[in-house]
Amino acid sequence: MHDVRFLRLRTAGAVSLAAALAVSVPMSMAAGCAPVPTRLATVTRAQAAPEDPSLGWQERFQAPQLDWVDPFGHDPSQILRVYSLERGRAGVFLHAHHDATVAAPPPAIDLGQPFQKDPVPLERVTALRWRWRVLQHPAVTDDAWLDVAASVYVVIKVPSLLWGGQGFKFGWLAKPGAKGTFQHGLLQIELRHDPAGPAWRSESVDLCALYRKEYGPCEGQFVRYVGVVTDADNTRSVASADYADFELVTNGVGVERGRVASDASGSPAPAPGATVPR
Repeated sequence: MHDVRFLRLRTAGAVSLAAALAVSVPMSMAAGCAPVPTRLATVTRAQAAPEDPSLGWQERFQAPQLDWVDPFGHDPSQILRVYSLERGRAGVFLHAHHDATVAAPPPAIDLGQPFQKDPVPLERVTALRWRWRVLQHPAVTDDAWLDVAASVYVVIKVPSLLWGGQGFKFGWLAKPGAKGTFQHGLLQIELRHDPAGPAWRSESVDLCALYRKEYGPCEGQFVRYVGVVTDADNTRSVASADYADFELVTNGVGVERGRVASDASGSPAPAPGATVPR
């Protein structure tokens, strides 16, 4: 049984992703972004560097308030229909449940961390690490990318009205998906297509090496946004997943240069300080 901590939206005015990232974005992304705190406290958490000097950023979902945003400015009530914070034996994690079978279902909703102040230089990032699990895949279609139970977005260059963005969408698919495809300029990369289940999996991706291979030199680029999407709207089905322990590693620990590493064992190797249920 999970001790569920449902998210509650701030009543303060929304802030656009364009303002948050200080870059140009499409009109659809210029709508307000709704920061999402927990109901346990009302103190705003500053975007601070983690205590571990090897980490440029980390998110354990344990701070008094979660300052992630919805880049598309959906109504707070819609966000709360999809995302919540829960506590289990593995600690606190972000739970996503998108039910598109109900009358007037919520839309697919992005939720993530923009880096407005002191974004981490991409050339210093050796790995983005996180843990996740898929509890229910959406309906399977010919296109495995149509709806995805668990996906992590990394934006290096935000899409604009005139050109696509640059970055990555890492997916846990229901079946093998097409390679070399893009969504709004972001390269879609399948990390796994395992069945749904209760076991956590750990991922580690070398962002600089991937960017250099696909887009060009990573020197002079910055990580602008890291977020998640769990969606089932296109297939009018249900998707459910959990996310935990995000880290931007800046000293090469835990990843080999140029590799995308996924832990395929039944007992995932946790990020430092994380606890995994047995």
